[in-house]
Amino acid sequence: MGYRRMTVDLLYQIFVRLKKGESKRAIATELSLDKKTVNHYATMIAEFMNKAASDYVEILASLEAILPRNEKPKPAYAILSLYADEIKALIEGDKELHLEGMKPKSAWQVICLRHELSGKTSYETYKRFVRRDPELAPRITSVVRIEVNPGEEIQIDYGRVGSFPEQDHLRRVNAFIGVLSASRLPFIQFCTTQDQLSFAMSVSDMFIFYQGVSTRLNLDNLKAGVLAPDIYDPTLNRSFAELCEHYDTIADPARIRSPKDKAKVERLIPLAREVYKRLRATYPNENLQFLNEKALNWCTEEYGKRKHGTTGVPPIIAFRQLEEPCLKPLPQEAFVPAAWTKAKVHPDQFIQVHGKYYGLPASYIGKSVDIRLTNACIEIYSEHHLVRTYPLSSRRRTYLADDFPPWAEPFVPGSYANYLVGKANELDPIAGRYLKAIVLEQGNLGIRRAQGCLSILTRHHTHPDFQALVELALRRHYTLPSQLRLLFETSTLPQSLPFPISDRGKAMTRSIKYYVDS
Repeated sequence: MGYRRMTVDLLYQIFVRLKKGESKRAIATELSLDKKTVNHYATMIAEFMNKAASDYVEILASLEAILPRNEKPKPAYAILSLYADEIKALIEGDKELHLEGMKPKSAWQVICLRHELSGKTSYETYKRFVRRDPELAPRITSVVRIEVNPGEEIQIDYGRVGSFPEQDHLRRVNAFIGVLSASRLPFIQFCTTQDQLSFAMSVSDMFIFYQGVSTRLNLDNLKAGVLAPDIYDPTLNRSFAELCEHYDTIADPARIRSPKDKAKVERLIPLAREVYKRLRATYPNENLQFLNEKALNWCTEEYGKRKHGTTGVPPIIAFRQLEEPCLKPLPQEAFVPAAWTKAKVHPDQFIQVHGKYYGLPASYIGKSVDIRLTNACIEIYSEHHLVRTYPLSSRRRTYLADDFPPWAEPFVPGSYANYLVGKANELDPIAGRYLKAIVLEQGNLGIRRAQGCLSILTRHHTHPDFQALVELALRRHYTLPSQLRLLFETSTLPQSLPFPISDRGKAMTRSIKYYVDS
């Protein structure tokens, strides 16, 4: 058997196996050591084997002491060798514990925290230790640079670039980044949201910027574009699918956790971050729209005119000469971005969308409907059929009165006042005018008063002076039910004077109307 260098790791394995009761012959066979060597070190190990030593570092120190001087490793290496299996487990991950594998540096930080190794070994020593072990060393993989034909592909992605002050708080700002894969000409647009509408508008603005459409879009699996990632058949968001259909392009989502699939746009994220910081520092009082204009100018005038390290040609020149003629033309009709969502029709015949309510016919109660939301209107679909279209407004509730049955009219939001006025009109037109005046003057606060006044008008509508008394209440602004009740119960309008009067006296006497009006 050939010579094998004795190490602390080997001694530790001998120590552990002896502790378990394994024979020296079996240990020598298992570790590929000479039996005499095992016997030699077993004798020395036996001196401290029965001692209480719960600390690995203490055991390590004892094993180091019995090594030949010329074979003693550095203490740092010896310490790390004790945690080799643990380091390997951290790098590879643990499916049972739902722990994903981490990078060697992260594993080093965890080991230092767990075992308090700070000051006992350095990160440089750790790196050399990891590189020596083929199972621990990071795997080196080659990357194939994939070049595409002009006009074939645009890579798109989002990247966080900073924050923007808005009223009394800061809004997170992301950069929507696109890059033509052949010419490397970028497109950058700063935004505070990544929802369906924002994403679709950014892609549309990108096509307008390039004045053309690529054959396919290589994008990340963000929810605004891809609902269900799949390497073979991904499910696209309905809004994004409409965009691809309108521009006649194909969505090609990258593999999950595979940023190298779209490396051309990934390398632009740090550049976009620096561009945003520079623009914010230069124009601190300008809005995002202004900063976006400056960002596009940077894409064409600054980055676009630099010689690219891979192609050897400035991106703007490669775009004008090679890529622009190969892009598909823009559609004649402008694209209208829309966001899709679902809602359930409540028993009150309304659906809720972004804090507002929209009415539907009673036959849709309990059903789920599809909502298509644009910047101008909301479209409601049921089983791919358009049911209602409402313009966007500031009103909390929007509905069509015909969607509700006649008996439900009083309960439709906003219609109860009209219902009360209509009931008063059935008694007498003057009563309708009186109740309408109450509602117009006091709004929703006057509904309860209008209810009470309608009850009194209904009770006294056979009064001989009904019209005159209601006219009097209207002129005097009697809006309280108590005022109207007292008027009907106590007031009478004189029909004639109790004594004769001359024509000259009549001319000098004021009519009852003067006193009523006063």
